[in-house]
Amino acid sequence: MRTLIHRLHVWFGAGSGLLILLLCLSGSLAVFRLEISQWVSGGLSAPANCTLAADAVLATLRTRLQEAPDTGGLLRRLSLPELTGGYWELRLANGERAQADLCGQALQGPRSQAADFLVNLHTRLLMGKAGRWIVGLFGVLMLLSLVSGVLLHRKVLRQLFTLRAGKSPRLVRSDGHKLLGTWLLPFLLLTAFSGAWLGMATLVTTAEIKGVKAAATPAYTTPTGLEQMLDDARQQLPGLVPVFIDFFPDRGHVSVRGNLPGHLVQRYSAEVLYAGQSGRLLGVHDPRQLEGLHWWHQAMMPLHLGDWSGVSLRWLYAVLGLGCCVLIWLGLWLWADRRVKVAGKLLPRGRLAGWTFTAGVSASLLTAVGTILFWRIKYNAADNDLNAWLIASCAVCLASLLLFYLLRRGRDDESGSRPDMP
Repeated sequence: MRTLIHRLHVWFGAGSGLLILLLCLSGSLAVFRLEISQWVSGGLSAPANCTLAADAVLATLRTRLQEAPDTGGLLRRLSLPELTGGYWELRLANGERAQADLCGQALQGPRSQAADFLVNLHTRLLMGKAGRWIVGLFGVLMLLSLVSGVLLHRKVLRQLFTLRAGKSPRLVRSDGHKLLGTWLLPFLLLTAFSGAWLGMATLVTTAEIKGVKAAATPAYTTPTGLEQMLDDARQQLPGLVPVFIDFFPDRGHVSVRGNLPGHLVQRYSAEVLYAGQSGRLLGVHDPRQLEGLHWWHQAMMPLHLGDWSGVSLRWLYAVLGLGCCVLIWLGLWLWADRRVKVAGKLLPRGRLAGWTFTAGVSASLLTAVGTILFWRIKYNAADNDLNAWLIASCAVCLASLLLFYLLRRGRDDESGSRPDMP
């Protein structure tokens, strides 16, 4: 049984290690997405006399978009500086965007999307819905690797303080892998489980986090009283930090969404809905009032990203995430270094190795193409096909090269260990 558990730990860890390493690294950086946005925006700040209201900002940015060559899009979203990291951004339904600083001065050129790139890489691998499912699958593999590692190394208390620094490099790496795995185990279990839940939730029916449901009101072209809506939303939901305003001109709605710092609730899930033409309050959604499976489902995101209790918790998540990167790297290093003694028994050799290598690459390519086609047919996600194909191809190529290197190295080690014949 112990041998089987060891093989499972090797399979789960080595098979998913490179991608999980990428996810841990991108996740450690993504917890500072707001700070990164502020940094790449050049530290945008407003002078003390800047008191421009949201209505004036909307008018300024809309005028700029109407002067652009591509016009005619309906209003879709006005992002506040609390979301972008220091500037206002108006987005139309046709994709046109315009930005302004906190004094209303138009910003030239598109803003950097570095923070959005990190979040999209960590949560979806830049592949849309298909990428989110793949990330969830690797979360499951990470969870299985952790469980098998716990079953394999049962002397937890002794491994909490064992690091034989003066011994051989292989023994130091082995002790370091066990030491990090033991100390980081609660964090690893939390992130693996929440990541698997968030990713696999796209395939199964989970509790829906409902917002405000209201009947349609008179349509509008320009909403009135946005600043009053923001002030009223803060009163309706004490502690609310509005981050963007969504516009639904056809239904006559204006949705103010924001965060509730200090509470274990999903980002942007707090909502206050208004009639765009009259500014009348239509409803309030307070995620703090959810119960049962609804609360559990919406709590997975803040638990996974650590953005529910201030910057200190995010720093802790970042440090622990980097520790996970070191843990995975040590595990992959040990696996490659001990391939002949441990993993060599799990991999075929000679002619069978060639057939296995070919079959593995072919199966990986077919799986990647099949996944892309499935999501295109089911979700019509044609825009994500190129990213999905490039990422899947790179992953298959890297995995193939790694496997070829390990097989070749194992063969060379065997040849070098044989005594010369007279």
